[in-house]
Parts: sequence; structure tokens; C-alpha cells
Amino acid sequence: MRDREGAGRRQEADVMRSLTQVFYADGEKRCAGIVRAILGQLDVQVTPFRSAAECLDCLRSRPCQLLISNARRPGVEGLELLLGARRIRPSVPVIVLVDHGDIEAAVCMMKAGAADCLERPPETGSLVSAMEAALQELVRRDSLLKRPLSPVKQQVLDLVLQGCTNREIALRLHRSARTIEVHRSHILHGLEGAGIVDLVKKCARLGLLRDWPADPAARQIT
Repeated sequence: MRDREGAGRRQEADVMRSLTQVFYADGEKRCAGIVRAILGQLDVQVTPFRSAAECLDCLRSRPCQLLISNARRPGVEGLELLLGARRIRPSVPVIVLVDHGDIEAAVCMMKAGAADCLERPPETGSLVSAMEAALQELVRRDSLLKRPLSPVKQQVLDLVLQGCTNREIALRLHRSARTIEVHRSHILHGLEGAGIVDLVKKCARLGLLRDWPADPAARQIT
């Protein structure tokens, strides 16, 4: 047990040492100073931004491993930044800072795809832990991408995401329903999905979603 715990801590330390580029969209002077002081202890390069638009522009052209954003009320700039970042660079985790006790904002941000939400100003331990968790998830996601699906499993995945049943997929691909069931099980296990909804979310994060007919009639077995 101690060996496993020690290995886990070493892996977390390695992940944090690999962090070099952090974007920070602050817009709030007191909190900005605290966050920059915490990040300064980690020896990372921090690029600050005063607006969501400026941050998104740089996100399109410059390397970034982690984005920290303030979500202040009133206004929706924090949400716009989160949604824009997810669209431009979906692999970059986003940690959002919200007002103390603002549960509504935290729920909104998490639903929109934030890696984590912390109350502002964040404590050093809480922010570092959130960063470690976000980067660990990024490493795990990268390891999944390095294990590409076979052509047949990709076909099965595409049809599963279209809502096809095992029988329908079997008819489409001219295979037995049992074979499709096995492929489906392997896909869920390989992508660490607990169910179809979880699978859709993971595929979206991994960039595995493909275009398919929006019209259910277009999916009928021919």
C-alpha cells in the first residue's frame, strides 16, 4: 500500500514539474496577486490577460497547458471564456474561480466543462491540488489517445454514438450481435466509460466524436 501511495505521489510530482505554461485571465486585482504568488512558487510561466477575448486570441496561437479564469458577477465573461477555450483547445483544462458561496456559478461552470471550481481567493493547497488533478486527467486522456481504436471498433463507436442498438450495428457491419456486444464492451472499458452518457462525454473530450446524420430516419437499416 505504501509503495503504491509513494508511486502515486511521485507521479503527481512529475506531472507538476512538467507544467510550464499557464494562462491566467484575472480581471480582479486582489485575487490576481494571490494567484500569481501561488503560481510563482511552482516555477511556471504565467501569462496574464485582462479580458476573455485577449485570452482566447492567444489560446489559438500560443502553447498553454492550463487555464485559470475568474468568473465574476455580474457578467458572463467567465462563461464565455470557458466555452471559447473548450471550443478552441478542448484538451486544455480550465480551473474557474468563483465568488465565495456562489453555488449557482460553480454548477454552471462545471456543467460547461470546467476541470474544477474554487472559491476566490483560493487557498494555496486547494489551487495546487486542483491543478494536479486537472493535469493528471490530461495525462490520462493523452494515454487513451495513444491507444487508437481499430477501424472496426471505430465503426462500432460511431454507430453506438448514433444511438444504434447492438442488433442494428450487427446488421450494418455484417457481424453477429455477440461480436458487436464484445466490441462495445471493449470500447467502454478502453475509454473508461460507465455508460453511454459517460462515453459521449469522454469521446467529446478526446475528439472522437464524428459527424453523423441528425435525422433519425437517416439511420434506418437498409
